[in-house]
Amino acid sequence: MCTLTWAHHTSDRPVAGPVTNLGSEAGVATRDGYRLWFNRDEMRSRGPEVPPRVEQARGGLNYIAPSDSDAGGTWIAVNELGITVCLLNGSRAPRAPDREEWTSRGHLVRELAGARNHAEVWRRMAPSQLSPFRPLVLAVIAPGRPALIVRWDGKDAVLDPRGELQLPIISSSDQQSEVDRSRRQRFREMVRTDARSGEPVDPAELEAYQSWTPLGGPDAFSPSMSRPDAGTRSQCMVAVGPDEVQLRYTAGPPHCTPPGPTVCLPRQAQARGRR
Repeated sequence: MCTLTWAHHTSDRPVAGPVTNLGSEAGVATRDGYRLWFNRDEMRSRGPEVPPRVEQARGGLNYIAPSDSDAGGTWIAVNELGITVCLLNGSRAPRAPDREEWTSRGHLVRELAGARNHAEVWRRMAPSQLSPFRPLVLAVIAPGRPALIVRWDGKDAVLDPRGELQLPIISSSDQQSEVDRSRRQRFREMVRTDARSGEPVDPAELEAYQSWTPLGGPDAFSPSMSRPDAGTRSQCMVAVGPDEVQLRYTAGPPHCTPPGPTVCLPRQAQARGRR
């Protein structure tokens, strides 16, 4: 139960509106970066989230991530190279036989937080390595290149190296088809995209979309959602600029919760321009 969107901004695509604390002014292009929004929808019975902090991945890279207090994993992490890994739940009808024990999917995100490029993620996506995890959707967004989307159904992993064509990325534990259809329709109405790449052209439209609810209040189908057993627990906004990586955490549904604190990392120079 989540909604994920993002938009790259490069030297030939100016950012619409001000970009706070990224060294740019309104209307001035920011090189080789992007902005991303991730609404995390969860059951109300789950434990509280732990706000983001800077941690260190195996291999030495620093990254920013919140934590799931129930299992200790995370649903989003952005490292100092500007690479973000996001996790959404996959199909509720897995193709593989059920297991007695599963590894929490959030630990896969922590493992991949140390990735230096898409190739390192790609090598980790073999079915033999994903078999301990329930079905999932993994999105990897990096500066200056298309996103990588991985869909694991319990038996096979399908990798899409042109992930923008799948925007928005949506999951729901209930009425998946109806929720997907409704949020996609709202996305088409609110967000302009490049016809060829699928890339949103104005990050401000994504921010408005991620906070949208009907006039009568949030429901199961709105990006900022609510139903009796579940709701949007938080929103993470990632901003990757030429010199800095930021993760802003809002501890509640974004349509009615003030933006929370921002955690920052200096961006490693070696990541700029890498393909």
